[in-house]
Amino acid sequence: MTPHAAGAVGAASVSVNAGQSLATVPATGIGTNGSVYDSKLVDAAVPGLMKNAGIGLIRFPGGTSSDTYNWKTNTDVLSGQAQSVNFDQYATLLSQSGAQGMITVNYGTGDTMGASQSPAETGAQEAADWVRYANVTHHYGIKYWEIGNEIYGNGTYGGTGWEPDKHCTSATSPTNCGPAVYAQNAKAYISAMKAVDPSIVIGVVLTAPGNWPDGVTNSGSPQTWNQTVLSALGNQIGFADVHWYPQNPSTVTPPGPTDSGLLGDASQIPTMVSSLRSSLSQYSGSANVPIMITETNSVSSNPGKQTLSIVNALYLEQDYLGWLQSGVASVDWWQIHNGIVTTGDNGSSLYGSATYGDYGVLADGSCGTLNGAQVCEPAADTPFPAYYGMQLLSQFIHPGDTLVSASSSQSLVKSYAVKAADGSMRVLLVNTDPANSYNVALSYAGFTPASGAPSVATLAPPGTSIITAASGSAASQSIAPYSAAVISLKPGTSVTPPTTPGTPTASGITSTSVNLSWTASTSSAGIAGYDVVSVNGATETVLASPTTNAATISGLTPSTSYTFAVYAKDTAGNRSARSGTLAVTTSGSTSSGGCKVTYAPNSWGGGFTANVTVANTGTSAWTGWTVTWTWPGDQKVTNAWNATVSQSGTKVTATNVSYNGSVPASGSASFGFQGTWSSSNASPTAFAVNGNACTVG
Repeated sequence: MTPHAAGAVGAASVSVNAGQSLATVPATGIGTNGSVYDSKLVDAAVPGLMKNAGIGLIRFPGGTSSDTYNWKTNTDVLSGQAQSVNFDQYATLLSQSGAQGMITVNYGTGDTMGASQSPAETGAQEAADWVRYANVTHHYGIKYWEIGNEIYGNGTYGGTGWEPDKHCTSATSPTNCGPAVYAQNAKAYISAMKAVDPSIVIGVVLTAPGNWPDGVTNSGSPQTWNQTVLSALGNQIGFADVHWYPQNPSTVTPPGPTDSGLLGDASQIPTMVSSLRSSLSQYSGSANVPIMITETNSVSSNPGKQTLSIVNALYLEQDYLGWLQSGVASVDWWQIHNGIVTTGDNGSSLYGSATYGDYGVLADGSCGTLNGAQVCEPAADTPFPAYYGMQLLSQFIHPGDTLVSASSSQSLVKSYAVKAADGSMRVLLVNTDPANSYNVALSYAGFTPASGAPSVATLAPPGTSIITAASGSAASQSIAPYSAAVISLKPGTSVTPPTTPGTPTASGITSTSVNLSWTASTSSAGIAGYDVVSVNGATETVLASPTTNAATISGLTPSTSYTFAVYAKDTAGNRSARSGTLAVTTSGSTSSGGCKVTYAPNSWGGGFTANVTVANTGTSAWTGWTVTWTWPGDQKVTNAWNATVSQSGTKVTATNVSYNGSVPASGSASFGFQGTWSSSNASPTAFAVNGNACTVG
């Protein structure tokens, strides 16, 4: 599709509420991927290009290559081929660009790699060696690590899959390398890696809700991937590692990508995050585990012309901001350089004039064949439209900014707003209409903009530059078809934020709630209210927005640790510095009356399963239950069903899931689990439910 001629001029109104906070922009918010096979990754221009695009995190060694990468020899484990970029060169890129690192360790062929060492090592030990080399020997300070790439793509859910995984004993539809095996091995990786550097944060592979293979089960994996992995690993998970490509090529899902479909796909994101949070809460015990989208782009494979048009740049804005507004800790675009692809969807129904596709934000200068003729990309490191979309995004959000509410009356005009610590505000408008311009009327609650024309940075077709100029006013802007604009607004008066609220104190702690109070803030403009946030590393989530200096936080998980802090907001929309933090651990679920536990194990050499029935022998119903016991032997729980089970040393805690917490008097609930043992699998002799000792029988 060629660019449209100018169409009609429509009207839209955008309302910004500076007092309604959505999320804090993390330092790792804008991320991307770099790959070992990308010879252009070490180009002199790359660090500056990354810095100018606001990149805060670069993931390495790159997708499926991660599961065949021997970092010690910089070779592919399966083919023996030397790779173009070694780990030390990647670390230099981090240093020169100012980005943090994320390493995907080799899960798929890690044991194969280790077997070639002398003495032989496991994949977990190889990963621990990498942590030691990076953070102990060379002090590179790599904080984020993840165990494998898209391991659910190893054939477990049909076919041969695409992800190499030597844990599988069958090449087609294997049944012995599913989520339970991944979780069990991930435990070994986590233990070995954290023994070297306890400060690192380790992520595990999960599926994106509503996207294959989410919800799929089979005889070898009777529970879903996410349920199995989360139940087995519990609080050992440092972050949830999720990939999202909203469209498939026509070779997978005819008719393939559409521009209007892509520009509407970000509407799915809040529901996906909510579903992930629910699963994290139900199966791992905490909804506040950080989520990182470590790969995303427009199409899942075989990229076509859409990846190189301004449409992908406009989608990029919505993709990043949809996740970040929902409290996600990082969004990592796939990728810096990728290379020309001439077999993707390049039809006239898609916008733009490109005849090929490329996932990269930068060209690598490669060539391909199209209809018998050679076609080549621009010179290496030439930015594509997606790069300029990323650069515009970095002008809109800065680490520490507060994303606030913005709404548009026109569904094709997307609106976003961010409040900076100095009191200034930026508004991003994205016009996804290919034909029509819009005159946009803007209004503000909790913010008074300065008079005069604000600075406006605009990305318009063909998407190969950003133009910045004073334009319009804070109350009125015009936006052309298929374009995006960042409007930078200064406050109308000098800004004095509210004083910092006192560190919160807790009272009335129950299994699911806590009462918080703090010393009130003051402001010359008057205090409008407060934001109570949960803090998990660099991620903050707003839990309540009371108008007074107290709040009851409900919906918490029993026997779970939380960290809380408070911000004050004044009537002008200014936000204070964050208060001190308070750590709180909820109590176990409460019950009345007695209990009886029946424990039925099934043991074999080195492994076992057990079914546990919990009976309410009291006179009052339970609204939730937590069963605790101590192993007399050296058993380790690896996965569970119908309960969330965690283990610390020999102490085990099992908590009801959403559908079996209510147990009437004389009623019962059952759950089960699988485990390992070495020297003894003796059954426990004592159990407690909700802190009450039970009879055993």
